[in-house]
Amino acid sequence: MRIRMMADGRVLEGTAKQIAEAMHALAFGQENRTLSEYIDWAVDQARRMNEIDLEVKGETDEEKAQSLVRAMLAAGLAEKL
Repeated sequence: MRIRMMADGRVLEGTAKQIAEAMHALAFGQENRTLSEYIDWAVDQARRMNEIDLEVKGETDEEKAQSLVRAMLAAGLAEKL
């Protein structure tokens, strides 16, 4: 899968988990969070900074990453290429 982040035009590619991992790696000051914690933080940031509620669910990193990417696409924060 390839997506373009609308905020900065960056193109991310791979599985949903790989995309979430790339986002995590790019997020300043978030290196000490697990991937699951980063996803929860990103959802909170979208709510607080952009007033966008992303509904992200899942028990595993893979499930949460898939849910995150799906929610970002639905909210217009990213577009599928």
